[in-house]
Amino acid sequence: MTPYDKLKATYDDRGYIVCGNLLSLDLIVELRAIIEALVKRAEGVKESTDTYEFIENTKTGTPRLERINSPHTIHSVFNQLIRKEEIVDILRLLLGPDVRLHGSKLNLKSNGGGSAIEWHQDWAFYPHTNDDVLAVGIMIDDMTPDNGPLMFVPGSHKGPVYDHSSDGFFCGAIQPEISKEATEHADVLTGSAGSVSFHHCRVLHGSKMNQSADPRRFLLYEIMAADAWPLAGCHSLYDSWEGMNERLICGTQSMTPRLRQVPVRLPQPILPNATSIFYQQRHGNNRIFTD
Repeated sequence: MTPYDKLKATYDDRGYIVCGNLLSLDLIVELRAIIEALVKRAEGVKESTDTYEFIENTKTGTPRLERINSPHTIHSVFNQLIRKEEIVDILRLLLGPDVRLHGSKLNLKSNGGGSAIEWHQDWAFYPHTNDDVLAVGIMIDDMTPDNGPLMFVPGSHKGPVYDHSSDGFFCGAIQPEISKEATEHADVLTGSAGSVSFHHCRVLHGSKMNQSADPRRFLLYEIMAADAWPLAGCHSLYDSWEGMNERLICGTQSMTPRLRQVPVRLPQPILPNATSIFYQQRHGNNRIFTD
């Protein structure tokens, strides 16, 4: 069995893989400088914009910059990064020859209080005609046991799609009793800056708040096979046919969606003014982590 065969077998079995030090330290240093410049631009901004996502600190009431939205549209280096050969080779292995980017986000999870992310499945936010859908996560900083590392429940991508609603609205977090059990059975993801994770859209995952003195910046890309088309009613609709083609990472865009019998729950009804997972998860009674 080749190393690539082992990666695919692990991904199929556990729902995620981690490739340690896949990206060079020089590239990480460049990314950090660009990110720091983008954060500096947000100085003086106190409310969320299309680019910057602020969330109110529940203890102090002050706004905290939590996320930079769609960095691949803001700086060319982020658009080029997901197309690097070492990443694309693994995407082809996991998804096939035709692969499309949907979106990207940079979770900052600052030191001394970066927000937790409650247990959830990405599939609950954007179900498609098939579940050859995954997220690529790039560690900008070392991910340690103390700075809010990502947690996965191995094998959970083979199970049900859980209810992510509370008080009659989609809130982006599963029921507390399932979350507590997930925490008990979780694999904790740690690694050095430059390591890259790939996780299936149906695998249960979450992260606690960052209470350390170190930042934990994590760049995420939403990726799918080009014959996976978003279902009406989810959060992953495209603006146009041209827009879908512009997001191709490799191969060609399919005109014929591939249908696979997989469990689906649509993320409806949508909360009014819920701009991100952070606001969605603060609704209702599905929280087990504090921030």
